[in-house]
Amino acid sequence: MCSAELVRQLAPTAQGLPLEIYVFSNDKVWANYEAIQADIFDHMMSVIGEFDLRIFQEPSGRDFQIGLNRPTENTE
Repeated sequence: MCSAELVRQLAPTAQGLPLEIYVFSNDKVWANYEAIQADIFDHMMSVIGEFDLRIFQEPSGRDFQIGLNRPTENTE
């Protein structure tokens, strides 16, 4: 059970409007904590489009390495 939630907008960047999400729970059982966290993210992902928003995550160097080393498909 969550005891408090706080959502804070950070300064806009070239990539968009960052949000910080703080949720505090009275439950100290780790498995329950992970379930609460998963529920929050599932809910956010399911409703984000209702606000005309999109999720963005900056790719890392490893993402580019994997992408560059991936074999290209033959379209012939």
